[in-house]
Amino acid sequence: HEFNSQALANMVWAYASIDHFSFELFNKIEKVALSRLHEFNSREIINMVWAYAKVGYSSPELFDKFAKLALPRLHEFSSRDIANTVWAHAAIDHSAPELFNKIAEVALHRLHEFNSQSISNTLWAYSASNCVSNIEFSSHPRVLHLVVSLFNMFNEEELCQLHQWNLWGREVLGENLLPMDLSEHCLTVFSSVETLPSKLHHDVVCKLHEIGVPLREKVPLKTGYSIDILLNYHGKNIAVEVNGPSRYIGQSQKQSGTTRLKHRQIGNLENFKIVSLPFWEWDNITSNDGEIVSQKQTEYLKQLLT
Repeated sequence: HEFNSQALANMVWAYASIDHFSFELFNKIEKVALSRLHEFNSREIINMVWAYAKVGYSSPELFDKFAKLALPRLHEFSSRDIANTVWAHAAIDHSAPELFNKIAEVALHRLHEFNSQSISNTLWAYSASNCVSNIEFSSHPRVLHLVVSLFNMFNEEELCQLHQWNLWGREVLGENLLPMDLSEHCLTVFSSVETLPSKLHHDVVCKLHEIGVPLREKVPLKTGYSIDILLNYHGKNIAVEVNGPSRYIGQSQKQSGTTRLKHRQIGNLENFKIVSLPFWEWDNITSNDGEIVSQKQTEYLKQLLT
């Protein structure tokens, strides 16, 4: 209670900056902040929402309150502040259409302030959130001109974000937003990002082999995404995503914005139905008897795929 709003915002920002999370601390600061919202200035609001999203702590009430506080103050936000705000909301899949609509309007008038990181984060956030305002903002000729003019400055992560934005154009508008050569470069970079299979993935694959299900692992798709497991079960092709803790928001059972974006774009552009296997459902199959565990795992997978 002795900490002012600046101290609270600085504390969570510091923890998030080094990827250190304390549920007890963030939970307590959330409650304190909600009782003292009038004290927070624009910088503190931005630091708070960014920090809570970075550590994966979903606080719908706090984000809703801060969004209302931010709306009349957007003229105080830098391009980086704008990018961090929309990124934070999209990362934890928190809907804020009024805020996104207003930010789109503000950002279009201040595109000259955006660098490669700010514009890629912003475009990714609008693609992930799929707001109505995204159609006008993300497909605006001035936005495309900025992206093309900065193209040689984007790093690998930013090029991956641009690829997902480009896919959004195909989802909603039926066409790539980037010129062909830049589209192909983004696709190449996006496709080259490798992820190592988890122990959960390995265990699920072993069980599927055991029960005789034909499958392929880490199947590359035309969109640049890959499917964890593509299998044929009773004549049906099924795409299975083995979702470990990193694909959810913090310690919750809510999929992150990144996970939801992947599943949505695969569903819309690859015409695959995604079957999600959440880690906690698999982990909850327990028994002191190994044979019982094996039987329950088999029953679980058959039910999941049916």
